[in-house]
Amino acid sequence: MEKNSEPTANKNQKKANLLDHHSIKHILDESVSEIVASRGYAEDVRMSNVRLLLGTVIIAVALVAQFYKKKFPENRDFLIGCIYIVLNVVLQLIIFVKEKNAILFTYPPQVNLSSFWY
Repeated sequence: MEKNSEPTANKNQKKANLLDHHSIKHILDESVSEIVASRGYAEDVRMSNVRLLLGTVIIAVALVAQFYKKKFPENRDFLIGCIYIVLNVVLQLIIFVKEKNAILFTYPPQVNLSSFWY
């Protein structure tokens, strides 16, 4: 009997570098996400999409600043104002205020209302 349970334990086993705390956190976060998803909760990716969109806007502004008609010393205020202060502060506020070190955002589980009626 123990031989049958051993392959399933090895199949779900993940390896991490024990000296790297980011690797350990990643494995723990991934395991929690798998467990929550297996319980029937659907992942809510709206906040991730907002962060990706804001990151894309930051990159677009950085490209505009790179190819701005004035050279670096003259466009320094544009670079600092648009990229480093305004947009990155907005991105950090979203991460700090909305996410609050959350591992995963989910929708509420689907409830079958027909099971309540007899």
